[in-house]
Amino acid sequence: MICYLLSAICYSEGARIASLVPSLDVYGSYFPAWLICLIVGVILTVIASQLGRLFDLGVLRKFSLLIPVSLILIFSITTWFLFFAS
Repeated sequence: MICYLLSAICYSEGARIASLVPSLDVYGSYFPAWLICLIVGVILTVIASQLGRLFDLGVLRKFSLLIPVSLILIFSITTWFLFFAS
């Protein structure tokens, strides 16, 4: 009896949480919005790094791992706030 009660509580809580997850219909299949934001963040980071090479920002090479990770995070969160935050 307790197992049935616990499973009902867990199922209803899981269904409530699943209804809050944003997903987009992309060509007939649902795609998580956070993954779209991550892809946009990576693409914008590649573009920003190309612009950095164009403007010769080689002085920042000592932060070679920190800068791309930070840019991906900044661009992903900005995309989330611009398009999916309500």
